[in-house]
Formats: sequence, structure tokens, C-alpha cells
Amino acid sequence: MVGDVEYRDQAEANLGQPGDASLILRGRPRAIVMACPDGCGETLVVNLDGRAGKAWRFDMRRGGLTLFPSVWREGGCGSHFIVWRGHILWCGRFERDNLEPDYDEAIEQFVFGAMDVEKPRDAAQLADAIDELIWDVNRAANRLVRRGAAKSWKVEGRWVFTRLA
Repeated sequence: MVGDVEYRDQAEANLGQPGDASLILRGRPRAIVMACPDGCGETLVVNLDGRAGKAWRFDMRRGGLTLFPSVWREGGCGSHFIVWRGHILWCGRFERDNLEPDYDEAIEQFVFGAMDVEKPRDAAQLADAIDELIWDVNRAANRLVRRGAAKSWKVEGRWVFTRLA
């Protein structure tokens, strides 16, 4: 993040390197303006205001910007990436520095506690229930599934989780 501004032109003026991002804030968060992290030179505008259409969730806790869901450019360079605690994680391609942020196993007990045996919840619902970052909750929930403590499946294009009885 390179700053908060009121207008898009101010945000674009702040961008210097691929991955730089600026928050447009007018009474409430409106958008993130970002220099495409793959270096193609394009500027991306990620809507944060649900009143203006499809909106991403954002959070500034734990070391930097987090956006949910991932950003997937359907045109231009076609890049697909996750912004998680100030890190860019590339989806579908190998990058040497493509490492997830540090992991604290303690979150698993809270994620497990937020899961229900009968009512499936997606990572966003679980994150809201325990006030954590969605990507952190998603990683913990998937680890619980791999260990056999929970199960997951897709419902209407999104993964949901329940704990096992």
C-alpha cells in the first residue's frame, strides 16, 4: 500500500512499481487501484463498494493488504493472483517467491469451533464468525479437512466446510 487518496487520478499517481496499491477512500473504502503485479503496465481497479456492483472484501490487518476473493484478469495479461497480508501469491503458475504468509496453528481451534456439524459454512462466513482474515481461515479449514477433522465440498461454485461429529 502506497497511500490513501480520494480520487482515482491521485491513486494512479502514487503507483510506481508492479504490485503497488492505493486505497480510494471517500467516506468509506471505494476501491483499490493497483499496478498489475505481473509488470504488464496496466492499472487495475478493484471495487470495494458493493453498491457499485461485484465487490471484493479487503482488510489491512496483520502486515498489509488482503483482498478476497482472488483477482483474475480476464483480459490483458490474464494474470490471476491472491493479495494476502501484503503478499502477492500467483495462482496457476510457479514463482520462486510465491510463499504463503506465516502460519499460526492456533487459528485451527477457532476455525474448528466456528464450524457446524450440519450447517456448511464457507471461509468468509467462518472468518466473520471469528474475526479473522478469510485466507487464513481458508488455509486452516483445508488443513482440518486434510487431517480428517472436517469435510469440504463445493456449493454454487464456492467451497464450504463442516466439522465431523
